[in-house]
Amino acid sequence: MMAIKRLLPGGWLSAYAFLYVAFLYLPVVFLPIFSINTAATPKFPLSGVTLKWYEDLPRTPALIDATWNSLIVGVSASVLSTVLGILAARSITRYRYPGRRAINGLIMAPLVLPEVIVAISMLLVMLQLGLSLSLFTVVLGHVLVCIPYSMTVLTSGFEGFDRSLEEA
Repeated sequence: MMAIKRLLPGGWLSAYAFLYVAFLYLPVVFLPIFSINTAATPKFPLSGVTLKWYEDLPRTPALIDATWNSLIVGVSASVLSTVLGILAARSITRYRYPGRRAINGLIMAPLVLPEVIVAISMLLVMLQLGLSLSLFTVVLGHVLVCIPYSMTVLTSGFEGFDRSLEEA
C-alpha cells in the first residue's frame, strides 16, 4: 500500500507534465499541417493541399520590410554592442579608477533585470527625451541589452591578456 502511495504523486506529476508540454507544443506541430491547407483559416478536415501560401511569401511587402528592418537592427546592434563592449571591457580590465566596480555593475544590470522592466523603462526615457519611436530607438534598445553579453565575453579575454605585449 505504501509503495502505491509513493508512485501515485509521481504518476500525477508525469501526467501533468505531459499535458503541459502537449499544450505548449501541439500548435507548433499543427502549424506546418495548416500551412499547406487551401482554406484561408486553419480547420479540419483540410480542404486540399497547396503551396500557394509559400509562393506568396516573397511577394508580401510587409514581410520584405520586416526582413530588412530585422537585418538593419541585427547588424547595427551587434556591431555597436561589440565596439562599445570592447571599449568598456578594456577600460574595466586595464585601468583602475574610482567607481569602476559601480560602472561595471550598472552596465551589467540588464542581465539581471527582467526584460519587460528594462523595455518599459527605456520606452519612458525615450519618450521623456522627445525621441520618436523608430528603427533608431529599437537599435538603441537592442544595444543596451547586448552590451553586457559582449562585455562579459570580452572582459574574460582581456583579463588573460599579457600586458607586456601591449607595452611592446
